[in-house]
Amino acid sequence: MISIHRHMLFILLTAFFLVWMVAVGFTTWNTRHRIEQVLDAQLVQGANFLWLRVKDARDRGEDALAEVIKDTERTFSRIESFTFQVWDGRSLILKSANAPNERMSSRPGTGEGTMNGGSWRYYYRVDAFDGFDVIIGVEDDFSGDVVKAVAIRYTWPMLLAMPFVGLAIFYGVTRGLAPLRELATQITERSPYQMSPIDAAKVPQEVEGIVMSLNNLLARLEEAIEGERRFTANASHELRTPLAAIHVQCQVALRATDSEERDRALQQISQSVDRATRMVAQLLTLARLDPDTVESILKPINLRRLLEEEVAEVSPSALEKKIDIGLECPDDVTISADSESLFILARNLLDNAIRYTPEGGGVTTVVEQGDDEVRLSVTDTGPGIAPEERDKVLDRFYRIVGSASSGAGLGLSIVNRIVEMHGARLELSDNGPHGLKVTVIFPREHSTVST
Repeated sequence: MISIHRHMLFILLTAFFLVWMVAVGFTTWNTRHRIEQVLDAQLVQGANFLWLRVKDARDRGEDALAEVIKDTERTFSRIESFTFQVWDGRSLILKSANAPNERMSSRPGTGEGTMNGGSWRYYYRVDAFDGFDVIIGVEDDFSGDVVKAVAIRYTWPMLLAMPFVGLAIFYGVTRGLAPLRELATQITERSPYQMSPIDAAKVPQEVEGIVMSLNNLLARLEEAIEGERRFTANASHELRTPLAAIHVQCQVALRATDSEERDRALQQISQSVDRATRMVAQLLTLARLDPDTVESILKPINLRRLLEEEVAEVSPSALEKKIDIGLECPDDVTISADSESLFILARNLLDNAIRYTPEGGGVTTVVEQGDDEVRLSVTDTGPGIAPEERDKVLDRFYRIVGSASSGAGLGLSIVNRIVEMHGARLELSDNGPHGLKVTVIFPREHSTVST
């Protein structure tokens, strides 16, 4: 696991070291450059001084020139890092003890060269009018020694300060990350059932987005958990009703004194068991509807073939109530869907329509292909649903007051869940003067037409 603390320390200390190295390098280069400028200026001054001294002595006579030559050689003979030559035309009339007999430089002005195995810096003064040429040089190691001395002078304080700088960086990073540790402690110490928002008052601006995302997640979790609690409470209540009826009818059957009363009690028990079984099946269906699972197994489904199977499946129930059930669908309409979920959707729509349609009524399933959508509609001739109730019937366990049906109020909530998972839309509308029309609209990207 990556440690932000160690990562930041590494970056800051590395950056400090690199900046320090660049500063030392720049200081060394700048010092060398300045020293070379000073040395060049001194070489120029030294060459001018020698030229003036030799010229003045020559003007005063041969004896004066000889005396100046001896005095100059005696003065500079002990300075090993300094050298010079004075030429009169092609004759070498004056030189330091360490200077060779040939010209040390052939290019007028400043330059560099080698002598006696070392690097030297020269200045060559040419005087065509008086005939004196002066070449003066200084050993390059001299400037290197000065640069090293300056570099060491600046480097040692920084080296001594580095531990203190490292401690300051460590302290600053530790203090800067303290709010993150407090946030981690706050989250760790939370109860699994505590869904209240995290206090973002003392949170750094850089992690405010993370805290807001966590708070949004906690809010969604709280909403989901609360929904599951309501679902569990409603399921318990709804299952208690048929179970209580079974218990009562069992007692009636046990106490029955004639076969007719016993048969009636057993019939009530059978109906209660059917209702509980249907409710448990619907609850399991809701539990199995996972959006991630559905998204991963979408495949082309022939809608007509699927609806024909479902219509055939519910036809016995429709015949018992003498309901005319019909299907109008093109042969080759195909949509991209999860086949199991689509079967459940069609079954619930048809079951609801047959349950609420009175005897002698009609239930019709129609599929229409548009330019950018496929519309699946199931219409019935039942009592319909009032406009103000249509949003509520999509909630779990909601049943319209006064409804004669014995359903659990889960059919349309299951349909709505499947519709949402397929990116479709669900519409409830009137079917003429009597009845309900339920329409599922699949978008174009989820539907194709075979040719």
